[in-house]
Amino acid sequence: MASVFKRPRSKFWHAGWRGVDGKFQLRSTKQIDRTKALTIAMEWERVDKKIGKGELVENQIRQVINDLLEKVGESTCDVPTIRQWFTDWQAEKEASRSEKTAERYKSVVDEFLAHLGNRADKLLTVLMPRDIQGYVAKRQKEGLSSTTVNLDAKILRTALNRARRQGIIQTNPAEAVDLPEKRSVERGTFTPAEIKMLLDECKGTEWETLILFGYYTSARLGDSTKMLWDKMNLTDGTMEFFEGKNQKWIILPMHPELQRHLLKLAGIDKPQKHITPKMAQLGPGGRHGLSEGFKRIVVKAGLSLQTVEGSGIRNISKRTFHALRHSFTSALANAGVAPELRMKLTGHKSAAVHKGYTHLELETLRKAIGKLPSLPE
Repeated sequence: MASVFKRPRSKFWHAGWRGVDGKFQLRSTKQIDRTKALTIAMEWERVDKKIGKGELVENQIRQVINDLLEKVGESTCDVPTIRQWFTDWQAEKEASRSEKTAERYKSVVDEFLAHLGNRADKLLTVLMPRDIQGYVAKRQKEGLSSTTVNLDAKILRTALNRARRQGIIQTNPAEAVDLPEKRSVERGTFTPAEIKMLLDECKGTEWETLILFGYYTSARLGDSTKMLWDKMNLTDGTMEFFEGKNQKWIILPMHPELQRHLLKLAGIDKPQKHITPKMAQLGPGGRHGLSEGFKRIVVKAGLSLQTVEGSGIRNISKRTFHALRHSFTSALANAGVAPELRMKLTGHKSAAVHKGYTHLELETLRKAIGKLPSLPE
């Protein structure tokens, strides 16, 4: 039968009992009250014997621990399962993020839990770095790019950081995972002449409007499809649109060519809510989405997609719709527009990110070098 006693120079009572295997167990109860210490000792002996006989499963052990904590007046140990934690975290993010971001989070959570299998129903505290490392390795074997795999791991790390801050776990297992080295591909741009070729190829369609939005406002594809008529002031040439990535409204002056195009569209028939109503119903991604549709226009216009080998199994096209955003920034840079103004127009908060969108033409660089003073003879 379990008993308690004090060791020399210790203020805590210690519990002692013999397990199913006959070995004597000794453990500090961390209690200075003998009654509470004896209660803990007797429960430890009972649980130890049941575990030894295989009579308790994980959830039952958890309940026993909580019951014991309540008996000695301590708060219970309410640790969620891996599945509960990630599912609840993802649901919360779904309510506070854009639809596209929420879908990305859900995809990663679903795939990670599927990778864990039955282990996903164990307590969050048993999650190990090898669990996440295995998921990362699996994604790499599927041929995904290093950028995609790193983003997957970042999402898991973010979810677990919250658990660490709340004291549910002591360390974040995702921080001990080795991630693949990123390999970036510089995006391409379109010259004004090439933009004209694209517009000629899709003249009279909603694609013509989307391309003009992309080139003259630097709006992303998804944001371009959601442009609203009531946010366009065609009289004074200003416009407003919602930037989904940063969840904010952007106000810009219209380029005269875009203004003329919208005036023409508004005069054709009574404007609907969206400027491109058909495109507003479609998603930008997927094999049959708008991104692929733009690529087909590029090819039909006789232009190169500038496809290169990616870090995964997929090849990467440098000239997608997003290249219009790069073209916007680069055209402003080549025209001598100051970096701070370009960043304000594109919505970039980081100078490092903005630098990646700026592609200076050789002639512009040549003129810049030519401004260096000659050395004295």
